[in-house]
Amino acid sequence: MAAEEIIKVKDLTIGYGKVVVLKELDFEVIRGEIFVILGGSGCGKSTLLKHLIGLYAPMRGDILLKGQSLVNATQEELNALMRSFGVTYQGGALFGSRTLLENVMLPLEEFTSLKRSEREDLAREKLRQVDLLGFEDYYPSAISGGMKKRAGLARAMALDPDLLFFDEPSAGLDPISSADLDALILKLREEHGTTVLIVTHELDSIFSVADRCIMLDKNHKGIVASGKPRELRDNSANPWVKEFLNRKNMRN
Repeated sequence: MAAEEIIKVKDLTIGYGKVVVLKELDFEVIRGEIFVILGGSGCGKSTLLKHLIGLYAPMRGDILLKGQSLVNATQEELNALMRSFGVTYQGGALFGSRTLLENVMLPLEEFTSLKRSEREDLAREKLRQVDLLGFEDYYPSAISGGMKKRAGLARAMALDPDLLFFDEPSAGLDPISSADLDALILKLREEHGTTVLIVTHELDSIFSVADRCIMLDKNHKGIVASGKPRELRDNSANPWVKEFLNRKNMRN
C-alpha cells in the first residue's frame, strides 16, 4: 500500500511583495512521520511555515493538505482545513491573562459546542498528556519556558488533530527541557499516529526525532538537500550541508 501524502508542496515560490524568499520548492510529508524543515537563520523557514498553515498565499505553486489545495480553497474550506491541524509557536504564545487550563480550552470554546465542564475535562486531559496536570490554575508568568512550550502543545492538541506544526520548539530551552520535549513529540507519534512537521535550526532535536528533513539555503533560495538527517550528515556531497550537520555540541 502506497504511503499517504498528508502534505504535498508543488513548484512553490513564496515571498513578500516582489521579493522572492524561496522558489521552486517540491516536497511531501508522509502521514505518521516526523518531518523537519531545517536551515540557518534568515533562510525562510518560518515564512514557509506560515504558507503551509494557510496564513500567506504563495506567489506561485500549490500546497495540498490532505489532498485539498490551500491555494484554491474557498475561505470556508480554508477555515475547515485550518481547524484540522494544530500549531505551536515560539515561546508557546500563551495568553498571559488566562490560566493554563483556560488557554487550552480556547480552541474548544471557539470550535465546539461542548459544555464548560466537558471543555474543562478535555483540557485537563491534554495537560495530563504533556505532564502538566496539577498546573491548571497557573498563569504563564509563573511557569518555566519548557512548561510554556508544553502548554502550547496541549492547546494545539485540544481538537485532536492528526497533524501538528512546530515553530522552533527547542528555541530558548536548556538541554534537559529540550530533550523532554523531543521525547514528548516521539510519544505523540507513537501513541496517536500524529504527523509532525518541525521548523528548526537546532541539530540536537533533528537527530533525536526526525525521520526526514529538507535543508533550505538563503543564497540558493531553495532546497539544497533532502533525506534522512544522519545520512545527509555522513554522506552528503554538498560541503555546506555536511558542515552544517556536523556542528559540535550535539547530544548525538
